[in-house]
Amino acid sequence: MKEKFKNRKKEITIIFIIVIILIFFFSGFSMGKGYSKNDINGNTEIAKPIIQVENGNSLEINNQNKEGIYEFKVKNYNDNGEITQVDMEYYVEILDDLSNKGIDIKLLKDDEEIEINENKTEKYLLTKEGMQEDNYKLELKYDENKNISIEDVVEQLQIKVHSEQKQEVQ
Repeated sequence: MKEKFKNRKKEITIIFIIVIILIFFFSGFSMGKGYSKNDINGNTEIAKPIIQVENGNSLEINNQNKEGIYEFKVKNYNDNGEITQVDMEYYVEILDDLSNKGIDIKLLKDDEEIEINENKTEKYLLTKEGMQEDNYKLELKYDENKNISIEDVVEQLQIKVHSEQKQEVQ
C-alpha cells in the first residue's frame, strides 16, 4: 500500500509538472501570436502650387525697327482667381545670350532694372497670402556699333520661368 501511494504521488507530481509546463508553453505561444491592427484614415489634400506666366505680344527687331520692349507677367493665381496654396520661389532665364550678337538687353521688374547673371535673375518670392503679380519688361536694342549684321542676329529669343516650392525653415 505504501508503494501504491508512492506511485500515485509520483503520477500526480508528473501530471502536475506536465500541466504547468503546458500552461507556460501555451501562454508564451499565444502571447507570441498576438498582434494588433490599427487603421488610420486621413482626409487630406495636396497643396496646390500655382504660378502662371502671362506672355505679351511678340516683338520683331529688324532694319526698320531696331529696338522694342517685350512685356510679360508672373502671377501666383490662375484665370479662375485661385491663389497658390504654398509659397513659391522663381527666377527668370533668358535662353540666348544676345549681348554677343549685337543686341543690348535690359530686364526690368516692376519698372526697376534687375541684374542678369549667366542669363538668370535672382530668385523672387510669390506668397500664398494674396494675389501677387510681378510685371517684367525686356528692353531690346540693336547696337549698330558691334559690326554684326542684323540678319545674323538670333531669330527667336526664349524666356523661361523656373519655379519651385519654397522650403520651410524649421
